[in-house]
Amino acid sequence: MILGLHHFLFMMLALTVTCSPAVSEVPGDAAGNTATPIRVVEIDRGHSWVSPYWGYNAPKLVFDGRAYYTAGLWGAKPESAEALLYKYEGATWRKGAQLSNVYQPITMVVDRAGRLIIAHTEQSAPLRIYRSITPGDIVDLERLPSPPDMENAYYISIAIQNEVLFLAYISTPNYSMFLQALNLTSLQWTPSRLVCQGQTEKKPKTAWTYPILYPTEEGLHLVASNSPDGGEGNTYNQVWHLFYVKDAAEPSVCEMVADSPVGHNAFAMDFLADKQGRCHLLFNWNQHVYGDPLPAGMSEAGLYYAWRDPATEKWRETRLGPVSTAGFLELGEELVVVTAQNGIYRLNSREQNSETGTTLWEPDSIAGIPGFIDTLSRASGSVSPEGVALVMDSLLPDEREQSQTRILWSVIPEK
Repeated sequence: MILGLHHFLFMMLALTVTCSPAVSEVPGDAAGNTATPIRVVEIDRGHSWVSPYWGYNAPKLVFDGRAYYTAGLWGAKPESAEALLYKYEGATWRKGAQLSNVYQPITMVVDRAGRLIIAHTEQSAPLRIYRSITPGDIVDLERLPSPPDMENAYYISIAIQNEVLFLAYISTPNYSMFLQALNLTSLQWTPSRLVCQGQTEKKPKTAWTYPILYPTEEGLHLVASNSPDGGEGNTYNQVWHLFYVKDAAEPSVCEMVADSPVGHNAFAMDFLADKQGRCHLLFNWNQHVYGDPLPAGMSEAGLYYAWRDPATEKWRETRLGPVSTAGFLELGEELVVVTAQNGIYRLNSREQNSETGTTLWEPDSIAGIPGFIDTLSRASGSVSPEGVALVMDSLLPDEREQSQTRILWSVIPEK
C-alpha cells in the first residue's frame, strides 16, 4: 500500500515548541478579532504507528451542536492498532467505544438525528461502518452494512447529506477508485461506480488516492491526488476535481487542477464549496522529493489556494506559503486557512489574494512537534460552531523514535 506520505510530512513539520498545560485559553479568532475565545485541550496521549489525523482528506472531527467527536488510533503496528472514540461537551474529552482491526484511521460524520457514523478500513477486507444507537452515544454502536460488491477498501473518504452517506475508496490490486452511496433509511447501497481505472504495471502509475468528498444540493464534488510511483517514491503528481450532478452516473466536470513532474508533489489538502456555490481548493504543489530539480519557469513549491471562477469555469491559484498540512475553516462569512505550523491565511477569492493574520494558538500551548491537522467541515454533517474548531497531533521528542509519545489536541470555541 502507499503509506509514505506521512514520513516526509513529519520531517517537513519538525518545528519544536515547549511543553505546556493540557488546557490553554486563547482569546480572539483566526481573523485577529476578539470574537469567540478558543481553548486548546489535550484529548489523549500514547503510542501509535501513525497519526489518527493522517488521511486528512476525510472528516476526523464532527460537531452536532452540543458536543464534539473525534477518534484516536493507538498501537505500535498496523496489525495491532485499535481505535478509541472521544466526546467533548465543554470540560474534558471523554472516552467511548474501542474498536479493533483498524488499519487506516477512522473517519466520521454525524446524521441529522445527531447519531455518529464512523467508518474505517481493515486489512484485505471490506470497510466497516458503525452508527450510534442513540444520538450523542459513543459507547453503544450498531454495525451498518458494507457495500455488497466490495472486495476491499483503502484510502476511504465519507461525507453526508440528508439521509445519504457518500463513500469513495480505492481497491487493490489495481488501485482503481470507486464511488458509492448508502441510503441511511433503507440501508441499501447503490452499485459501485468506477471513478478512475488504476494502472500500476508501469510508471507513471495511475492510482487516485486520498479522495475528498463534498456534497451540495446540486450534486457531489470529488477531489483526488494521483500517485505515479506508489510503493516506491510515494509522491503525488496530479490533483483532480470531479463534479457529479445529483444522481448522475458520470461526472459533468472532470478537470486536472494542478500537476507536477514525477518526483515532486501535487497533493490536495482540502476542498470546500461555499454557500454561494463557489469551489475552493487547498493543495501542496511542486514540492521536491527526489530526482531532478523543478524545471525553470514552474511555480514555486508551496501551499496553494485555488478557486474556480464560475464565469469562466477556470481555476485560479495563489501561493499562500511553504508546504504544510492545512485545512479550510468557515468563520461566519470569512474563509480562512489554518496550517499545522500555526499559520493563518485570510482568503479573498474575488480579489484573488490572501492576507496573513494573527496566530491561532500560543506557541507554548502545544507540546511536542506538530504533525497533522483536520478542520471541521460542513461535508461531515456538522453544525457550524461559533468559532474555530480543529484537531491535530504532536510528537514529543525522544531519542528512540519508535517510542515517541503522540499527543492529540483540539482547538475549539470556549463555551
